[in-house]
Amino acid sequence: MNGHPHFDEDFDLYALGTLEGEEERALESHLTGCPACAHKLEEARGRAARVALAVAPEPPSPEVWERLLRQVRATPLRPQARPVAATNPWRWATVALALASMVLAVLLGRQTVELSDLGRALQTLEAARQAEQAETARARAVLEVLTAPDTVKVTLVSGAVRAVPQGKAFYHSEKGLVFYAANLPPLAAGRSYQLWLIPAQGNPISAGVFQPDAQGNGAVLLPPLPAGVPAKAFAVTVEPAGGVPQPTGPKVLIGLVS
Repeated sequence: MNGHPHFDEDFDLYALGTLEGEEERALESHLTGCPACAHKLEEARGRAARVALAVAPEPPSPEVWERLLRQVRATPLRPQARPVAATNPWRWATVALALASMVLAVLLGRQTVELSDLGRALQTLEAARQAEQAETARARAVLEVLTAPDTVKVTLVSGAVRAVPQGKAFYHSEKGLVFYAANLPPLAAGRSYQLWLIPAQGNPISAGVFQPDAQGNGAVLLPPLPAGVPAKAFAVTVEPAGGVPQPTGPKVLIGLVS
């Protein structure tokens, strides 16, 4: 490997121990003289460790709940002083009761506002917890596809003489599909790349459309596919934006399942 790896995902695969053969040896040889790639590998190992050690998020701690509830208790009710004796005690009692009611109404109003703020804060915490759970579940699903012993690994290359564009498909008929592409040429307006699963029998199955970034890199992660379909090959074609039911455009990448 004279240059940097085509796929940044190779660092993650190496960290997970799933990069094999010549690719593994080439990356190890390149790492000895490239501090930048060695740093990327350390980052990949960190990501792998975080996913491996990820646990379901716990509810907020009692300290967090107490801090939120203190907002409600910030303005305690003060006991009312006894009215000074007067010639007409009932008159003064009525006035004192009216004043106490006004003070109580003000305090209750402030407390209602603070309770509303507390409710919004709790909703924000719950939304963050659910988002973290979803991200952790997705990371675990991708990890299961990459590390399952019966996942097939397919390298897709350009049909041209100079095979610059490349793709890698990791497919498990029950767990799903993870696909990465590199060095893809830019697309004309209104066009998309479309990934296809070519089954052992039947018509190609769309695995989703994607747009490459400025460096020609693209990815399709866990697209909705029918379970239990054995794959014969994978291909990438150029299609109208949004994709088509069956491939119509030129094949940019193709790879057979070995």
